[in-house]
Order: sequence, then structure tokens, then C-alpha cells
Amino acid sequence: MKKVLIISYHFPPVNNIAARRFGGMVGYMKEFGWEPFVLTTNSKGNLPVNIPEKNIIRIGENYQKGDLVSDEEYRGIPFLLKIPYFFYRKLGAEIISLDRFIFNWGRELKKNKEIIRRINPDIIIGTCYPAVDIWMAKFFSEIIKKPWIADLEDPLSLLNNSKVPFIRFLDEKIDRALIKSASAVIALGPKMVAKLGKLYGRQIEIVYNGFNGEELEPEINLKDKKNKNIYYAGRFQSQRIPAIKLLIDWFAKDKKYDFSLKIRSLGPKEANEEILRYAKEKNVCDKIDLLPATSPEVIFQEEKEADILLSLNDLEKKINNSECQIAGKLTEYLSLRVPIISINRSDSDDGLVLEDTSRGYLVSDLNGLDRAINDILQKGILNYFNWEKVKKYSKKYQTKKLCNILDKICEVKIN
Repeated sequence: MKKVLIISYHFPPVNNIAARRFGGMVGYMKEFGWEPFVLTTNSKGNLPVNIPEKNIIRIGENYQKGDLVSDEEYRGIPFLLKIPYFFYRKLGAEIISLDRFIFNWGRELKKNKEIIRRINPDIIIGTCYPAVDIWMAKFFSEIIKKPWIADLEDPLSLLNNSKVPFIRFLDEKIDRALIKSASAVIALGPKMVAKLGKLYGRQIEIVYNGFNGEELEPEINLKDKKNKNIYYAGRFQSQRIPAIKLLIDWFAKDKKYDFSLKIRSLGPKEANEEILRYAKEKNVCDKIDLLPATSPEVIFQEEKEADILLSLNDLEKKINNSECQIAGKLTEYLSLRVPIISINRSDSDDGLVLEDTSRGYLVSDLNGLDRAINDILQKGILNYFNWEKVKKYSKKYQTKKLCNILDKICEVKIN
């Protein structure tokens, strides 16, 4: 059986979307002829580990401690670089293709070349974020003379928000040079593929995050429920705050429906406090139930029992090219018999996924949100659920696509 080495700073048990991407796919790889090995960090969390620990090399500590996410700040930065790094961040001069982890985790990995030689994988995958995974995939590929793939769940220089044109130009140059030797590049959706294809001048493949399981979740009849809830479980990155505020504005305006908002927040703490302050300002605190993080099993049960599932992203276009990013939560929702509302910019790839699967609504303003909720209440349980389209977004189906890409690269290498 062929072997693939996946380099991913985030991997179960730590619970975030980067960990869930390959944390789920590794469980299906043997079925398609590939034995996965993972190079990652030591971490804590509640996500299941789907391969034997003997196939996982854990080096260094993950900056995420426990369930709540937090800013990695300056941990691990060499002392002499801490002051330059402070200004680097504060002045908005960050280069996405060169992240802080290169100075610490990347340096630790380079000391373990012999482990990679012993595994002797047929191919290496570096998955981003952080970008150090990509650098290390390239580095070990050159050491063992095997092909590598760049998995750009988050693109590199496309997301650079610096107001300094030279910084963006430099980031793009580094990005192109880094990716040049990759045998393939994979990304999450059509718009990202188009932009990356233009940036790199090559074909890009789509591999979605997908949902766990292979069968359609059973239909649950919620029509007669008195207290209906909109449900969200996940992280509140700063660019998502305007989207949740739009929903709170809707609660303040709504006089017809008996909805509440149930949130399982992964943090950060400051975002939770801002959301509660805004709900108090709008006089709708009684509609908001902000709960602590919990296990994936509890969240999955709560998602199935919700009336509307919520996906949030960059409503106010705070990040360059954010229309290319499909929220991981969105594709995880797809197999559930619950309508989805994505609050996001109107040109987002979220809309393409929802339209393709007939699973819900992309909304960008109060009127659109009101129309979507009204439509959901009139239809009740989704009766236009397109399972033939939905099942193509399963983790198993997406893993098969990925393994087909690996097969083709190895065939070419052998020939």
C-alpha cells in the first residue's frame, strides 16, 4: 500500500476546522489504497483520532490550549525577533506566506529528518493554515526526493490585507516561488480555484472539507415545536462579528417569530463579550443563549435538533478575496435535515454550494435574512433536499477525489 505523509500543525484531538479537514479524511484513505501518516503537534481537545497513534508523529506543542481558541501571540518567537515581530504585526506588514511558526515549529521539524526518511512516504501533503506546513512539505520533499502537494484550505498571499503595496507584492512573489515545485495544488471552491489558477498559472483541484458519514441523516419533524432556535457552534473570528450582529439586529426588529439564538462558542473570550454587549445594547439578551464549548457528539445532536443552522463569514469584506473561502461549518451541515442560512458577502462561494445542493440561503442584509426565515417557516422541513448532490460533499467522496489525485501524481513519477 502506498504511503502519504500529511504535515498539519492542527490535527485531532485539537478541535478546529483545520484539524477536522484531514482528521476526518485520514479515516477513509486506506479504503482507496493509501496509508496515511501525520506529522503534527501535541495537542489537547475532544476530536476523535481516526488513525493509530503509531502513524502520527507529534512534535512540539499546539498553541491552542483546551477548547477555547486564542491568539498565538508571540509564543515561540526567538527573543531577538520579538520586537521586530511586534512591529511587523502592528504595522500591518505581515507576509502570509512567511508565518511565525517557521521560527519555532518548523525549526523543530527540521531536526527530525530521519523520522521522515524511515517512513519514506510516496508523496507528501502540506496543508495550510499555518503556512509552515507548506514550507515543511517542500523541505522534506527535497530531502527524500518525493513529490509533494500544497493543500490551500486557506490561500496564502490572496488573503494579505496589508495597506502597503510592496508587502502584498513581496508576499505574492514568495507565494509563487514556494508553490512552484508542488506536483499539485488543491483548494476548497470554484472562486478560490479560479484565483489561484491565475496566480500560479496552473490547474488547481477542488477538494471540499465535507461532512462525516455517508448516509443522509434521518428527517426529524420539528414543525410543531413552540420554541424554535437558530444554532451556531464554532469560532468567532473578528471578520465574523458583523455577521452575528446582523442576526442580532434581526432579533431586535422581529415581532412575528418566536426564535432564539443558541451559540456554542469556541471563543475567543473577547468576541463572546462583544456579542453579549451588542445583544444588551439591542435589548435582545433574552433571545441569546451563549453556551460553553462541548464535545462533538453533543454539538452534532444539537445541530440535528435545530430549526436553522447558521454559517458566518466575512460579511463586510474585511479580508481580501474572502469570497473564495467556504466556511468549514457550511459543508459539515450539508447532510443534516435542517435548513442552512449563511450570513456572508453576496458573492461568496457559500452561495454556490447552497444552490448546488438546495440546502439553504446566502443572505447579506436584513431583508434577505427576513425573506429566508419566512421561506423556511412556510416550507417547514426542507422538501427540496437534493441528496444526489449533497452526498458528493461527504468526507469519503472528497477523500476519494484526493486519493485519485495522489494516484495520478505517483503514476507520472513512476513513468
